[in-house]
Amino acid sequence: MRKLVILKSLVDFIWIVTCIPGIPLLLFFMVFVFINPDSVNFVIDTGVSKTEASTLQVQLIALVLVVLCFIGIYCLYLFRKTLRYFQQVKPFHEDVIANFYKIGYLLSGIGISALMVFFLARLFVDNKFRIQLGISSYLLIVCLGLFFMVLSEVFKVAKHAKEENELTV
Repeated sequence: MRKLVILKSLVDFIWIVTCIPGIPLLLFFMVFVFINPDSVNFVIDTGVSKTEASTLQVQLIALVLVVLCFIGIYCLYLFRKTLRYFQQVKPFHEDVIANFYKIGYLLSGIGISALMVFFLARLFVDNKFRIQLGISSYLLIVCLGLFFMVLSEVFKVAKHAKEENELTV
């Protein structure tokens, strides 16, 4: 139980320190990028000046990245919610299984979307066709998403086995 308390405390700390201030900052950045497109270079190192890249392309890439950040914040919120069920000793609750599946589905989507966005950004903004083979953070996010989906299936099977065991007693 101590490990669960430490995990919940760490997740809450990350939530308070990064996510709560991050939401208004991301909203501000989403609006500010349409007012001043050069602000993207402040946050994301594109290495390309405004004259070389289309302003609309840079704005759309920044907008998609902000949406992916919001989805990541929502995944962390679902994880916090799931940890609350674990603290209440309800690991086989329907919401736990559904949250694990949602987290997995969304994380896999974030990883694949970010991989495509950065590939297209390199292609259209930097005018470079480059494919990276090997371990990348996007691949790890997809793997983490698939792990949560498998975890959801494991909890579903365990819940079914638990209910079946309770009926036989």
